[in-house]
Amino acid sequence: MIDIPALEFHLAHGCNLSCQQCSHYSNFHLAGKMPTPDEARREYSHWSHRIRPKRFALLGGEPLLNPHLIGHLRLARESWPDSDLMLVTNGFFFDRHPELPATLVETDCRLEVSQHGTHEPYLARFNEARKTVWQWRADYPGIQIKIRQSHRGWMRQYQVEDGKPIPFDSNPAAAFKICMQKTCTQLFRNCLWKCPALAYHALMEQRLRIETLSAWQLFRDYKACPPSASDDELQSFVETNAIPQCGLCPSKRVTFKHPDPTQRSEIR
Repeated sequence: MIDIPALEFHLAHGCNLSCQQCSHYSNFHLAGKMPTPDEARREYSHWSHRIRPKRFALLGGEPLLNPHLIGHLRLARESWPDSDLMLVTNGFFFDRHPELPATLVETDCRLEVSQHGTHEPYLARFNEARKTVWQWRADYPGIQIKIRQSHRGWMRQYQVEDGKPIPFDSNPAAAFKICMQKTCTQLFRNCLWKCPALAYHALMEQRLRIETLSAWQLFRDYKACPPSASDDELQSFVETNAIPQCGLCPSKRVTFKHPDPTQRSEIR
């Protein structure tokens, strides 16, 4: 069993918000079927006996869009019994899952509610989510809830030219050093991916129809770690830090304040 810092799994690729420069490209409202627990179980089965993530996170996109959320939480705890389990959400759809607070306690799962801005239309909705989790804290002893101030550390993930996302031209080691997703291994299509930017890039390209944009070719050339990987290959995947693809990401943290995330807008 190989220890890794974290493993993440999308319950939905799309999102109801449009937070520009999202590291998962969820602002592009990516297409893709939301997995059922049975489908997730098949993906987990390739790795649950080979890797032990300190943290296992269910997220997206917006995971509460998945109608099978409760089943996914129970499956995640069953599959990764020794991991710190975490659910990351924007909190807009708590009413769809009345069993959620009790299930969070049952599965020993921490809820992280991400705040994505301070725009008035957005805050009107977000404050309702905040009130809900405050009530849960009172009603469910032992529940773990954190409000994550995501908007404060938001940074530019790519450049924009003629309304299209364009990569940076960075030193890979320098880009890796400041990367905020350096430990965010993704489980997607049965494979392990170094980060969300690589895992979901093809979905973003398909959505924007930029599959022929040569600047991103290095991302297209990336090979994820498949279930057929040997133990040595898996160990190498886990231990490798900077890779050539890191050079398409920024080497300096460029602060970025995205527009009101409840409104779609031109790519900036």
